[in-house]
This record gives sequence, C-alpha cells and structure tokens, in this order.
Amino acid sequence: MTLAEPPALATRPGRRARSKAGGRTTRRPRSGVVAEIAARRTADVASELNGLGFGELARRAAASAPARDIAVRLARPGTHLIAEVKRASPSAGRIASTGEDIVALARAYEAGGASAISVLCEPHWFAGSPEDLAAIRAAVSIPLLAKEFVVDERQLPVLRAAGADAVLLLAVLHPAARLARLVDRAREVGLEPLVEAHDERELDRALRTGARLIGINNRDLATLDVDAERAARLRPLVPDDRLAIAESGVRDPATVREWRALGFDAALIGEVLVRAEDPVASAAAYVAAGALPSDPAAEGRMPIVKVCGITDATGVRAAISSGADAIGLNFVPGTPRALDLSEAAELAALARAIGPGAKVVAVTVNPDRARLAAIVDAVDPDAFQLSGSESPAAVAAISRPVWKVLHLPPQDPDDIDAAARELVERARAYLGLPNCERIMLDTAGGAFPGGTGSRVGEGLARAIAREIPVTLAGGLNPGNVARAVQELSAVGVDVASGVEAPRLPDRRPVKDPFKVALFVKRARAARFDRPVDPARPTPVNPGLLDADDRGRWGVDRAFGGRYVPETLMAALRELEVAYLAIRHDPRFWAELRDLLQAYAGRPTPLYRADRLAERVLRQAREIDEGATPDRLRLYLKREDLAHTGAHKINNALGQALLARRLGKTRVIAETGAGQHGVATATACALFGLPCVVYMGAEDMDRQRPNVLRMHALGAEVRQVMSGSATLKDAINEAMRDWVTNVGSTHYVLGSAMGPHPYPTIVRDLQRVIGDESATQLERLEGRLPDLALACVGGGSNAIGLLSRFIGEPSVRLAVAEAAGDGIETGRHAAAVAGGSPGILHGARSLMLQDRDGQVVEAHSLSAGLDYPGVGPQIAALAVAGRLELAAATDAEAIAALHEVTAAEGILPALETAHAFAVLPGLLAGSGGDGDARSRPRETVVLLGLSGRGDKDLAAIERAAGARP
Repeated sequence: MTLAEPPALATRPGRRARSKAGGRTTRRPRSGVVAEIAARRTADVASELNGLGFGELARRAAASAPARDIAVRLARPGTHLIAEVKRASPSAGRIASTGEDIVALARAYEAGGASAISVLCEPHWFAGSPEDLAAIRAAVSIPLLAKEFVVDERQLPVLRAAGADAVLLLAVLHPAARLARLVDRAREVGLEPLVEAHDERELDRALRTGARLIGINNRDLATLDVDAERAARLRPLVPDDRLAIAESGVRDPATVREWRALGFDAALIGEVLVRAEDPVASAAAYVAAGALPSDPAAEGRMPIVKVCGITDATGVRAAISSGADAIGLNFVPGTPRALDLSEAAELAALARAIGPGAKVVAVTVNPDRARLAAIVDAVDPDAFQLSGSESPAAVAAISRPVWKVLHLPPQDPDDIDAAARELVERARAYLGLPNCERIMLDTAGGAFPGGTGSRVGEGLARAIAREIPVTLAGGLNPGNVARAVQELSAVGVDVASGVEAPRLPDRRPVKDPFKVALFVKRARAARFDRPVDPARPTPVNPGLLDADDRGRWGVDRAFGGRYVPETLMAALRELEVAYLAIRHDPRFWAELRDLLQAYAGRPTPLYRADRLAERVLRQAREIDEGATPDRLRLYLKREDLAHTGAHKINNALGQALLARRLGKTRVIAETGAGQHGVATATACALFGLPCVVYMGAEDMDRQRPNVLRMHALGAEVRQVMSGSATLKDAINEAMRDWVTNVGSTHYVLGSAMGPHPYPTIVRDLQRVIGDESATQLERLEGRLPDLALACVGGGSNAIGLLSRFIGEPSVRLAVAEAAGDGIETGRHAAAVAGGSPGILHGARSLMLQDRDGQVVEAHSLSAGLDYPGVGPQIAALAVAGRLELAAATDAEAIAALHEVTAAEGILPALETAHAFAVLPGLLAGSGGDGDARSRPRETVVLLGLSGRGDKDLAAIERAAGARP
C-alpha cells in the first residue's frame, strides 16, 4: 500500500463503522479522506487491542513519567509554536524521506523555541506510530501532542504510555456525548485533550466538552482544501477561558503574527517546518512572529494585574511566573483566604526571592495602627489595600502607599451620572493624598468585609473610569477580563476567586496556575493591538477626543464635517465604512506595527537634551525670572530618525495598507515641505503602487532635495502653478485628481485635516508618537511631562504627539505656529491664533480668510507650516482652551535651528525649529507669581522633533542672502 493509494473503505462513505471492541461506533463524515482514515483506524484498533479494556490499559499508562503541562505553557503571552513532526500527509504525500531522523527534527524544533511538538501517530496516511512518540519523548523536554485519529477510548492510554502529554480529538468524528466522554477519559489518564473543529457546529460540540484546548483547522478534512480565513472567522466564538489553537495553511511567519493579533494562543505548523532546510532557524522565525512585540505604545495601554487572595507557595509562583504586577495577601480575619502574619511573611519572602517586580499588597479592612505596624514588621508590604470604610484622614496617616477600595452596587443605579459624580468626588479626596496610589472598584454587600466575587455595575464603573484612574475588581476571570478591559478604560484589574481551583471542603481556596496565567495573558493582550480603544481616564468633553458620526469635532461640534463635491461623497463614505472596520481590526494594527518597526525604525528614541535645556532655561529667565522653573528636563521625541527623516512615514504606511484593503490601484498625495511626498512615494514603492505627488512650484524650488528623492522613488511629481504655488494649492489639485479618478485612486492626505474621515485616520496613524513618548517618559522619569509641545501647520505632527495627553489634566498642551514676517504684518501662517472659523479643503476649521470668506495666503519660510488652515481637532482644542498657542517668526525659527544644532548636534527641520523658538516663552509663563516659593521646582518638557533639517538648508541660505 502506498500513500497515493490509500486503503479501501471497510464500509461505504456516510455509513457508520462498528468496532468489535465494546460495540462502539465511529461517526462517519459525509465523505473524504478523514472518513477513510477513521474507518481504517477503527479496524486497526479492533485488531491490535482485541481483548484489552480501557481500565487495564490505563493502569499500564499510570506507570509513565508525569505529564508535561502544555496548557500552562500556552497560557503564557504570545502565540506559541506547536511544531509538527510527520513523514507524510494526505494533502502533500511524502514529505520526509523514509530515513529521515525525526528525533533530530524534534530536537531542532525545541532548539528553535517551540513550546510543544506534535507527533503524527497514524501509520497509513501519515507514516507515524506510537514508537515515534516514545523516541521523541526521550529526546526533548517540552510537551508532546499525539496527533492521532482517536476512534476508540482505548487509544488514549496507549498514547499516554508512549509519552504523550496531550492528544488530538477530532470533533468531526464523534457526536457530542461521545466526544465529551473522550475528553473525560483523556484527562483520567493524564492527557490534555485538544479538540479540533472545522465549522461552527463542530466548534459548539468541542466547547460543550469543557476541553481547555480548542483547535480550529483551516483545512477541510473531507476535501483537504484550505480556507485561510476560517480560523479568523471562528476565533471570536471561542471563549477566552479556553486556549485557541490555529492549524493549517501556514507558509509565512506573517500568518502567525496575524493569529497572535486575533488572540490565538498557539499555531500548529507542520509541512513548512518539515521541509525547511534549517528547521532550527525556521522554527525560531515562527516563534518570533508569535511573540508579543516590544512596543512602548502598546505596553502603555496594558492594565496592571493584581492576583489577590494568594494562600500558598504555588499561588505565589503562578502569579509571578505569569507576569502579574502585584500579589495580594489577605489579613482580614474570618475570611476564607485570611493569613496569619507568619504565613504571609513566608509568602512575601518567596515572592521577593523568585524575582523583583511584583508588589506585595497587604489587604486589610479598617485596620488600627497596631495592626498596620504588625503587618509592616512581619511582611514589609509594598502597599496596603484598604477595603473598608477608611476615611481620607485615616489613609493619610499610613506610612505606606495605599490602594483604596470603593464599593459599588452589583447593578447600575437609576441615575448613573449622579452616582458616578458622588463616587468620583469621594475618590478624588483620596487621590489628592500623596500616598494614595490607586482607587479600586469592587462590589459591596458580601458575606465578608471586602469584595464579593461578583461584577460591579458596568455602566457606573464605566462612568467613573472616564473620570479617574481605576483598578477594576470583583467577578473577573479569564473568560471576561479582556472584554472588561476593552469596554472600560480601567488602568488595572484585580482577581481572586476567578482564578482558583475548585474548592475542597474545609480547605482554603488555592490558585489554579493555568487560570492565573491565562487571566494575566488575556488582560494584558486586550488592548495591545487596539490603539484606538480607551485605556485610561479622559475627563474632558468627548468632542475634543473624537469626531461624531458626522465627522464633527469640538465642545459644540462646530468643526470638521464633510464639505465636498457630490462626486467625492461616495468615495468618502466608502473610505469611512472601510476605515471603521479596519480601525478595530487588530490584524491591521499588528501588520502596521511590524512595518513601522522593521521598515520605518520605530520606536523612535526619546532623547534628553541637557545642553539645550540649559540655554532654554537661561532665555526663559531673561523673560521672567520669577515664573521660571529651577530645573528643566527637556526630552525630544526623535521623529527625525524615522525612515525618510520625519513623522510622515507613520501615516503613509498606514494609508498604503488602507489603499490595499480598499482595492485601489493608484495613489495620489500632496506635499509642502516634501516630507509627506517622500514618505508616500516610499510606501508606494514598497507596495508596488503607482504614485503621483502634487507640489507647489514655490515649494519645489525651496525643497529641491525632496523633489529629487520622490523622483528616485519612482513617483511622478506634478508641479502646481496656481495661487501661491504652495501646499494649499497642491491640495486643491490633488482633490481635483481624486474627483476625476475616484474609482481607482486613494488620496493619501498628509495631515489631520480635510473632510471626514481624514482627520480621524491621520490622527489614529500618528498617535503612535505620543503613545510611545508617554511610556518612554514614564520609564525614564516615572511620570508624564508637565508640558507637551509641537509645531503645527495642518496638524499631523501636533495631534500625533498631543493626542495621548488630551485627557491628562496635569499636562499642558501647546503648539507653535509660523508667524512668518510677524503676526502684526499680516504675512504669517498662524491660522489658530490669527484665523477664524471657515471652510477649507472639505472641513470647517480655523483658517486665514478675509471679510468675504476668501482664503488669505499664508506666509512662512517653512514649507510644512505654510498653510492657511489647521485640522479640526486642533481647532476644537484651541477654542476649548485646552491648547496653548505660541508663534515664532521665520527669523526666530532660523535662530532656534542654529542653536539646537550647536547645542546638541541635531539639525531639526525648520518646522520643528518653531517649537524650539517658543519654548522659553512658554516656560516663563508656566505659573507662579514671582515668589520663588510658588514657582515649579522642576519642569519636564516633551517636544516633538518632527523631522530633520537638511531639506531646509538651501532655503535658509537663500533667505539669508535676500536680507539686506
């Protein structure tokens, strides 16, 4: 018999084949290879195990070495590699030669970082056997999955005895009751069952078994066809308290990256690894693709995780090995998890011995001073959690950091807003204390003081979390924590009973290491690939944060909108619908992150410019000695180090991906300084898209190097002669092109302006600047900046940096506009400070216009700021008073450029130089009344260095030559 000639069926397809052993039947699919294999294995088992019962075989298997825990491994962060060893398959025929050393292959997989190895044990179509399993078991230390066509429960102890730690069970082969019995039988002999499904009905059967490992196979076992999207479609149907494993159809590590973003815990990969010339390197590539990326922007969205009520050493190890940020030790007498001082001291010592990082939190209720002192002496906790009715005065008297619990009802009250206001006011009384680190929300009314193990009212919790930073507790478990994190902007989560093993009578509750690991994983991953989900409080008017469904921004929704010819409305609606779907698709953001990191050089550094800070501080003191801080720590967000030399690449790559999803075959763009044109041309070269860039003749003259770069990248640069021949006019021509070619063309607008949804798209794609900066600064300084400053033209750089901090009341936001020859001369580009509401390029915003509403030409030596308008979100922030305004003339910007270059060896773009120029004045106005006691002691400033300045040298030289 050959693989190309599988054995004939014992019965016709569609019938049931009855096993002689025990009278059990195997459900037959309609047709296909799986039916043939199942029939043959049924006959094999009847012959090979004739006369042997499950009990006898299970007793033999009990002598095997202890099983290796595959579930806990897969519950750790990322998408893990289950690498498959096989010699053949029905879809591919012979894969490995007869003499292939499968043990060496398995060792190679382990060396490459695989978390488990799948071993084919079916002999006829896959050329495997239990002997292969035994040989590999002796050679590697990671768990083994027996991939067999299990048609009889007696196969399970045989596989366990051969060395399997887990076993594949195919839902297609079994009705629900028998599938559930096989799952139970597998557990009886120490095997972790992985139940595989191929459609919704099979998945439902698999889930009803209670199996912890659920496989979704992209391959149809009847036809052997691969549907690459099946796993993605079915993943949302797998509850988060199960491990989801994707199978089949993998040819490139990029697929595993997508699966990680979708929430798969493992990828089972076979043929591509078996055929690899270097299996170690190939396995390592897939392992790397599934690993959680290092991304400060995403890491800043992760909630902190506390595992509370730990009662034994196993719980401590489980929490710390899973990466929990804190463990809670209970000191409340009479509660199920209460510890005495000596027990708690041992657990705290163990936690600190395992590794630094996780805080030890002492959980108490209305403790007196003596109790607090005793806990400090015995345990030395990093913080106290106060779960009673402690007053702000009582909290203030405690010498350690405090996590204060506020108790909420399990159901939302009738008046959520009123209840939220009262609770927020109470919380702020605690948060105003220097030692109150966190506010926790838990449910009131349990049998014991503290929490109840049930969920708080979600509407009330959501309203509170919008106003203050909260850690959510009560009723959380691995199955619901991700949803809770995504729907509430909680900064932390706390769990106790939701990660415990079934409780034994008269025993303390203990933690289940699998549940602990999975809880931490689900909580941390919930917002990782969702940058637009709220991740922290935003106590500002919603109109300053996002547009409404009509694209309008502002407290009174006065800015933005869509004011375009009817010929563009269909294209804008198509773009809006597509982007709304993409905006919440974690695969899009994972792919974009991969591009930004591997291709564009993200994350960009955060550099502390100490020499420049000294000069800036001296200049600020010359303006106002009394209001100037004593010390300045100036951090530069180095977007000039991104590929192409500016922040524009963030938007260009994202919109190129968007164009590909829209099926557009041509891209157009506008550019002023040339950086957006270069970035778009770069992205189009990468994706193989034709690119046309519109650029004003004036800008082409002063930005000649960037014109040459665009040509070199294969873009067509079309000169615009109309109007002032600058950015405004380039946008006009680009929009005319789009109207004419709307069916085939995507317009990559370069700034956060224009008709809806462009301001949202560009903001979302550029917000990585501020998101990265916040996390980087927290790590360097332990806090957010006092002032965040960016130059502003249309607004992509400014909103990209500032968006993260809009909801942070402690952070001043400021922008530097281009004053050109001086605001008083009328020859400037300060559309915010010197403009008025009007309609420009498809949106209502602040703009330079005359009494008749006609656009007034902007004037600035900086081509990137030489624009008579600003994006609607920037306008909304300015009108609402959330944004401070400053402006620098051409001469001041040039002087600042030279000063930065001389002080730090960094040549900033002329656009960014405007921000450097206004910084001393902003610092001098940072507060204080001239009394040294009232001025800030130290100020931390974050400044967006939007791009490099080599493009501006010729223009600066010409300007210098033109001056008398």
